[in-house]
Amino acid sequence: MQWARGRMLEFGFVLFMGIILVASVIEEAWFDASVAAAGIVSGLIPFILEKTFKTTFDAKLKVAYILFLFASQYLGSIVGLYSNGWWDTFLHVLSGIFIAFLGYDFFSRLDDDIRLEMPKRFVFVYIVVFAMAGAALWEMYEFTSDLVLNTTMQGNGNDDTMVDIVAGSLGGIIAALLVTEIHRKEQHEKRKN
Repeated sequence: MQWARGRMLEFGFVLFMGIILVASVIEEAWFDASVAAAGIVSGLIPFILEKTFKTTFDAKLKVAYILFLFASQYLGSIVGLYSNGWWDTFLHVLSGIFIAFLGYDFFSRLDDDIRLEMPKRFVFVYIVVFAMAGAALWEMYEFTSDLVLNTTMQGNGNDDTMVDIVAGSLGGIIAALLVTEIHRKEQHEKRKN
């Protein structure tokens, strides 16, 4: 049931962005059309990855991803919330949390015996570093886009980049605290059995 809800939300978002794409093309609103087209591709990424690699992602993770896309692409770019200076920073904190939980999803796929033997400190550091790496990769993407496509994703240059990396790292730390507690409870349950 959770899988179906996650999949429905994915395709619902893709359909929503498809409608915005058609309406934007009719109105000749080319920026909105480009964002909507990117939204369609972004919304299909979990489905494509699952089919290509014959795997499944946690439904809650997919829901978080789609909500992030909605906040970023629709609310941020199309509605215009990026004009508020704090919206970008807020989304970078959320992306840090999301990327950290993606790292936890990868970690949770390890064999239970191996995974539950990992010390809490290792799990904490792994999650934070995973989120920081994701934040750094995103900033590399922004830099490349600005350089090659002449976009303005980095806004204020170095200041924007560093605030975004710090915000993503903060999100990673928040998620790492939650994940470490989840890991501690799983270890406690294993010891009881």
